[in-house]
Amino acid sequence: MQLVEIKEITGIIRLLTGMSIGAGDANIEIGGNDNPIIRNPLTKEVYIPGSSIKGKIRSLSEWYHKKINSEGKVHSCNNANCQICRVFGTGANNKNKEIGMTRLVVRDAYLTKDSKEKLIKLKERTGSDTEWKYENTINRLDSEPMLRNIERIPAGTEFVFNMTYKVLDTNDNAKLDNEYFTEVVLRGLKLLALDGIGGGISRGNGQIEFIELKVNGDDKLKVLSDIKIGG
Repeated sequence: MQLVEIKEITGIIRLLTGMSIGAGDANIEIGGNDNPIIRNPLTKEVYIPGSSIKGKIRSLSEWYHKKINSEGKVHSCNNANCQICRVFGTGANNKNKEIGMTRLVVRDAYLTKDSKEKLIKLKERTGSDTEWKYENTINRLDSEPMLRNIERIPAGTEFVFNMTYKVLDTNDNAKLDNEYFTEVVLRGLKLLALDGIGGGISRGNGQIEFIELKVNGDDKLKVLSDIKIGG
């Protein structure tokens, strides 16, 4: 198995609505935030983990390519032609060496310079570089409302993202890897933009759009817009 090419996917993720990716803080003070967002531990700046981006693209791709199993677990199989396994990788128990390594690498997405400056100004003005969204849930037994709060990165914030995709010379040459780049990776980005990222998507959080999307320096926004979902 030989490495033929590495495609570099770059661009900007722009939040169209507030986004919440929780840090899992177990210590909650009275009146505090019950769902703090994840931050860089050194700079304290917000970011989007690459694992969150890749995991959501994989999940949506499994649904689209009908790879959801009855137990709802992450898909993994021994089929060398499987779109999901070839692009995203397989489980530790997979024995098919023809599939090879995961093709897709997704890195953490950090604030653009402009957004970093805007959030600094927001913190100077309000005391926080994020927003709290308050929501009501209704107790199904007594119909009493219950208030909860969610910390969100404000709409309009932009992040620089970077992904790489390996094309490997396997027994079927590199044909499938190139086909799956469009069929799975670019379509996965389209699915992500249509769905969203983070928590509370069904309640309005995490809607995004891609701008300046390029593959090896070439603009691919037109290609992304032309990709059909269903139908």
